[in-house]
Formats: sequence, C-alpha cells, structure tokens
Amino acid sequence: MTVPIQTEIFQAAAKLFQRGGPLAPACGARTRNGGECANPPIKEGKGRCLSHCGPKAAKAFRERQKRRFEAGQVSAEEWNRAEARRTANRLGHAWKKNPWQPGSTIDLGEHEAMFVEALGGIDVASLAPAVADWLRWRYQRLQIDTRNDAAWMDVRLNKLPARVERAAQYSEAVVGGAGERHRSRAVWQPSRGASGASARRSLPDRPRIPKPTRRGVVALAGRPRVQPVSADEQQELMDLYRDHVSVLRPIMGLTVGEARQWAVLRTLRAHLNAPQDAGAHQRWLALVQATIVPPMNPSRSL
Repeated sequence: MTVPIQTEIFQAAAKLFQRGGPLAPACGARTRNGGECANPPIKEGKGRCLSHCGPKAAKAFRERQKRRFEAGQVSAEEWNRAEARRTANRLGHAWKKNPWQPGSTIDLGEHEAMFVEALGGIDVASLAPAVADWLRWRYQRLQIDTRNDAAWMDVRLNKLPARVERAAQYSEAVVGGAGERHRSRAVWQPSRGASGASARRSLPDRPRIPKPTRRGVVALAGRPRVQPVSADEQQELMDLYRDHVSVLRPIMGLTVGEARQWAVLRTLRAHLNAPQDAGAHQRWLALVQATIVPPMNPSRSL
C-alpha cells in the first residue's frame, strides 16, 4: 500500500470525527431554543463544552491551556484570544449587577466617528458603560456587518431609551439607598422593550420550554456497552462502516452521541458475526426501525 493511499484512507476516516461528522463528539447540552449544543466537549467538562461545563471545569481548562502556552504548545495569538474572551465574559457578568462598571468588549476602530455621528446628538460618553457597549454592538451588527436602517432606528428611538432608564434607576437606587446594605442589594436588570417594564423579578414566571420529542433518533434496546473503544476495535469498526456506508450513513446521522454511534457499529458487527443469533438480530432490527430507514434484514441487504 503506497503512502498516498494510506493518506486518503486516513483523511476519509478523519472526516467522520470532524465537527458535523456522524462520529464527531458533541456537547449535547440543551440550548435555549430546545435544541442540542453541537460544540466539541473539553477534557475537563465530562462530555460538555466550554460553555456548558461549569465554572470549576472552565477554570481547570484555563489552567491547562496556560501550562500549554508556557510550554510553547499554544500560540500567543490563541492564548490572547482566549484571555480576551474570558475577560469579556467576566465583564458581562459584572454588568448584570452594575451597569456603571467601567469596561468595554468591542472597539469600533475607524468606525467610531461614524458611530457617534449616527447617534444623532446622543452623548455616548454620558451613557452607562454597559449601555454604551450594547449600543456599539448594535451598530456593528446593523450598520457595519449588515445595513438595516429600520432596525437601527428602532434601537435609537425605542430600545436605547429603555436601557438608559433602567441604568438611571439603578444609579438612583444606589445613591438614595440606606448605606452599604442597600447598595449591595441594588441589582440592574436590562429592559426588554420600549415600554420601560419593571425588573425581571416582578414579572410572572416564564413557562418552561417543553422537552422536544426526538423524532427518528436511535434509541438502542437494552443497556449500551460502556467499555471504551480500543485502537484495534476502532479500526475494525471503521472498516465495517466503509463496507456498509450506504446503510449506516442515515442511521449515523440520526444517532446522538459518540458512545451510541459506536454502539450502532457494534450492534451491526454482532449481527453479522452471528446471523443465526435471534437476540443480535432483534437488536439490529429494532435499531433500524427506530430510524427513517425502512425495516430490512441485514443478512440480505448487506
């Protein structure tokens, strides 16, 4: 076997594990819109990505990244980009309690002068840092990245005054409070519209998003194997996938989680190795029927 052929085989197998591939590891945490997070999990996150792993795992990830940066395994550009993102996240959390906390997460650069002109006389220096930062992001999205004058006008006339009012209410609550005890309890909640509604605490509870029904997702019968896939077994299963890719591709596309995808390949292998085993046949048949693929007899179709 020549080197180019080996390279082609390696690249074909690697595509299965790349982001978006049928065997690519994914976080799987439930998102706000009811979907599942497709970001790759981190080593410290126990199967979750950096956004859903929690503060303890995120801190451990940062320490490991720092050690790799000091050892020269992480470039300065990647390290600085990660540190800037972490600083912006900390500032965003601080603004939830105090909109007047100094700081910024965006620099318009050469567009700053046009941004000030587009405000139509609004003094951006007098705004709370949280409001000014939000306004610059809106300008970036609506006037630089895209051109949506109607949405930008709505920001200036409706959404901006509501946020300015909320920031002013926080300032009055702190200044007019009874000492440090009142100051510690003053919490700023950004307004959600132009009506100047009260803080989120006084609004009725939002109905919980119903758990979506997974249609066509493979649910394996019985308890899946928990043994990790060894290098030799991984190569064997990958060869099996290539041999029966036309049947396995739609099943893999509807199977959530790397462990379940390996279990699919193990289920097919068990049936092919023992075609007379009724239990192995029923497990494979139940797996196929759980997808959009019509029921079939693997011993005949494969």
